Formats: sequence, C-alpha cells, structure tokens
Amino acid sequence: CLVYAGTGLLQEVVYLVSQGADPDEIGLMNIDEQLPVLEYPQPGLDIIKELTSPRLIKSHLPYRFLPSDLHNGNSKVIYMARNPKDLVVSYYQFHRSLRTMSYRGTFQEFCRRFMNDKLGYGSWFEHVQEFWEHHMDANVLFLKYEDMHKDLATMVEQLVRFLGVSYDKAQLESMVEHCHQLIDQCCNAEALPVGRG
Repeated sequence: CLVYAGTGLLQEVVYLVSQGADPDEIGLMNIDEQLPVLEYPQPGLDIIKELTSPRLIKSHLPYRFLPSDLHNGNSKVIYMARNPKDLVVSYYQFHRSLRTMSYRGTFQEFCRRFMNDKLGYGSWFEHVQEFWEHHMDANVLFLKYEDMHKDLATMVEQLVRFLGVSYDKAQLESMVEHCHQLIDQCCNAEALPVGRG
C-alpha cells in the first residue's frame, strides 16, 4: 500500500488498535520507529529485528516481493486499497509536493502516466490485483480507504478481530472515538500534502 493510498493513516489506526494507545500519544512519537518500513534503509532492518513480537511493519512492496513468512500464512498482512479516481488526485499532489520528485506536468499528463504504469512503485493495478487474489487468505485483511471514512466502527472491529486483541464494548467505543479523532487530525491538517482526492 502506498502513501497516497492512505497507508500513513492506516498505520496510525493499526497502532492505536493493536496497542490500545491514545491519539495524542501518536502525535508525540516517531510512528516510523514503531512501524518501520520494510524496504527503507532508515531506520533499517536492525530496528525491525529489535522490535518485540508481535511486530508491526509497513511496506509498499507488491505481494510477490513480501517475505515468504507472509506467503506461508505465518504473519498477518493488512492491505489498504483506494478508489483510483481519488488516489490519482492524491498521488498527483504528493508528487508535486516532494522536492525529490517535484513533478511539474499537468494533471492530465500525470493521469496518462498513471494509467500507463509510468510512475514510481510500478503498476497500481497490478499491486491491488496481487493482494486482491489473496483477500480470502486467513492471514490477509483487505481494506478499502473509503470504508475508513464511511464506517470506521466496522473497520476498527475488523482490525480488532484480525489482530487478536480484545476490547469490551465500552473500550471498543472509546477506541473508535480515538480513531475518529486521529483521522480528523490527519485529514484536516493544513500541512498535509495528500488530500482526500
């Protein structure tokens, strides 16, 4: 799952649900140290090895490049897909906001590049398709970005079951409220370069 697909937000929600954390706590920490990115050199594999089990690890890799433990069902995978119409707008804004990419073409040109798999991370269509082919696997939870905004309570309940954590009814309601607060903070931040589409 890619940044413009909502994975930054999902990683924080997963951390909240799995750790029973408070949204204010997340604002004070470097979430990438709590959920390091598998393929990034920083903070790197050493940090991942030091994390205690169960570890939370983020990745942008296609299914075929994930470690074999994930394919064998020994680890769990949470995948988030996003409607491509919204995703391409967010991805365009993301490209324009980064100095390293500094895309200056038109939105129409960007859409053509997106449709023809000429952007970073490879084909969005293949990426989603690979994970969709495994959406019924017991160790894969396939989520949709739009559902996080439409029915957050159901998504939090899915995460609770999938991650094997337990909450009583009051705790679950509180966790849903914490997740709502987090999403509101993230989606309403003026400095956020990634929009809703």
